[in-house]
Amino acid sequence: MCGLAGVVDLGGLDRGQVGPRLERAVERLHPRGPDDRGSWYDDRCALGHTRLAVIDLSRAASQPMCRAGLVIVYNGEIYNFARLRDELKALGHQFSTESDTEVLLVGWRAWGEALLPRLIGMFAFALWDAAAGELVLVRDRFGKKPLLYWHRGNRLLFASELIALQRLAGTAGTLDLTALRLYFILRYVPEPWSIIEGVKKLPPGHIARFSADGVRVGRWYDLAASRLEPYGDEGEAAADLRRRLDQAVADRLVADVPVGAFLSSGIDSAIVVSAMVAAGKHTRTFTVGFDGAAAYYEERPAAKRIADFLGTDHTEIAVSAEATRSVLDSVFRGLDEPFADSSAIPSYVVARETRNHVTVALSGDGADEVFGGYRKYLGELHAEGYRRVPEWLRRGVIEPLVGRLPETKGHPLWERTRRLRRFVAHGGKDEVARQAGWARNLEEGEVELLFCNPPPAPALEDLIAERRAASNSTDSINAMLATDIALGLPGDMLVKIDRMSMASGLEVRCPYLDHRVVECAAAMPGSFKLARGVGKRILRRAFAERLPAELFRRPKKGFEVPIAQWLVGELRDLTRRAIDPARLKKQGLFRPELPERWFAELESGRRDTAWRLWALVAFHAWCEGQADDGLMA
Repeated sequence: MCGLAGVVDLGGLDRGQVGPRLERAVERLHPRGPDDRGSWYDDRCALGHTRLAVIDLSRAASQPMCRAGLVIVYNGEIYNFARLRDELKALGHQFSTESDTEVLLVGWRAWGEALLPRLIGMFAFALWDAAAGELVLVRDRFGKKPLLYWHRGNRLLFASELIALQRLAGTAGTLDLTALRLYFILRYVPEPWSIIEGVKKLPPGHIARFSADGVRVGRWYDLAASRLEPYGDEGEAAADLRRRLDQAVADRLVADVPVGAFLSSGIDSAIVVSAMVAAGKHTRTFTVGFDGAAAYYEERPAAKRIADFLGTDHTEIAVSAEATRSVLDSVFRGLDEPFADSSAIPSYVVARETRNHVTVALSGDGADEVFGGYRKYLGELHAEGYRRVPEWLRRGVIEPLVGRLPETKGHPLWERTRRLRRFVAHGGKDEVARQAGWARNLEEGEVELLFCNPPPAPALEDLIAERRAASNSTDSINAMLATDIALGLPGDMLVKIDRMSMASGLEVRCPYLDHRVVECAAAMPGSFKLARGVGKRILRRAFAERLPAELFRRPKKGFEVPIAQWLVGELRDLTRRAIDPARLKKQGLFRPELPERWFAELESGRRDTAWRLWALVAFHAWCEGQADDGLMA
């Protein structure tokens, strides 16, 4: 992977001013590209780049790269670059490197925007055409690689990370209160918003063109318009999925550096590793576990059995609460926006340790969003049946009874109770309201109580309704999956993967997010993915013969940390500092009463409010990081 930053000023650049700022921006991006860095200038454009060398390790492949009046800075990997290069050579184009960067540059000269559908991979790039006076920004289909921009009159600035963009601008900007409200509702800032007013994230599958006519943003990829013919036969779908995923894994083994894989106790990563083994690749696998935590959070024994079955070269990584505390600063520093998914912590640790052995790692991320792996999808499967229960019985009997069930995390039935309470709270609503309810970290009423002056923001239901409508699907499960691919995947999961791996200079590749695999899944009815209380059913059928039967019987378990235990234990001082009434009063954003109540409920065991508290802890950590960088007090 790499990091990129740049600025175009159509009125003319002041290199004396821009040069030092670009250097500071590139310095911030160093962990993303520790192997090399470079910059390029003309009278209107300045580009900076840091490189993690994965394909063509020679200096000839360094960036910014110039060819025939075009200059590019690029972050990502194009897995079919060799085939595209052969096509371009057949058209008479010449190459001086073995890099995918040059293929992008020459391919754009040959085909223009028609190049983009030909690309298989993950990418974000900026291309300056001096003759046309145009900057082009492009982001991959599902948002694996980040790209932010800031348009100010005749100037447009862009970067892979927000802090790099702020350094390039020479200002922190202003906190976007709409984005802040959305952050506390979702635990992340959804696209196209960013936490800084005026800074936008280029949405996945979009292209932006900046010229004297302003900024024009449009979609170049639409999953709803790219589907295959619907599958009618499940066996045919399973065979096609197996072929496509095997190819996606094989494509992601191409590298001039060592390649490994993350391995958890679940089926997603196990299937990826089995495909690596089937491809004849010597496979190194890596698993993280938590010393001293409840058995629920332990991945290592089950992952070890899978590794032994597949014959991989396996490494276990142990994480203690003390070690977690020691890496928190690095985790928060790697997140350039408030981000409250606590699984960023183990993601950082496993990426850092994996980087000691390999430069590239394959992961099972994306399978849940594509094939229906989260429990909320099973809730959706049963919701219509629940809605047929008379309202008087639901509201008057079932909901009050379920509301009395224990919510204490230490209770032996806590996990089942939590799921049941959540289902009953939202299962009787319509499709949009259900999906919004299951996505929420804070209810609207809590948002009103938390903020001193609650900022305006679009309703979560409206964001979800818009994305469900764009899916063009009448299948409730598929509409829900398409919405999560468009909203939660690029806002949460892929942010976590990108930031935590790039903080250690590790490239992570996600075969389940190969567009050929996603399009295959989108062409299947929801019943192929979920049925009879089983998620990801088609994956289980397609790969049942490659893996031990016990793996497919194991209950679903997320990549979680014992955050509730830590917030009132080892990280108690961090929690108390985040909810300190004097601090909150000075900041002027939040009322202290609700955070104090959350802490009391968590500490006493009356209610699990860990996610709410962690959102506040992560926000204050981001504020401190901004201040440390000299950007915001």
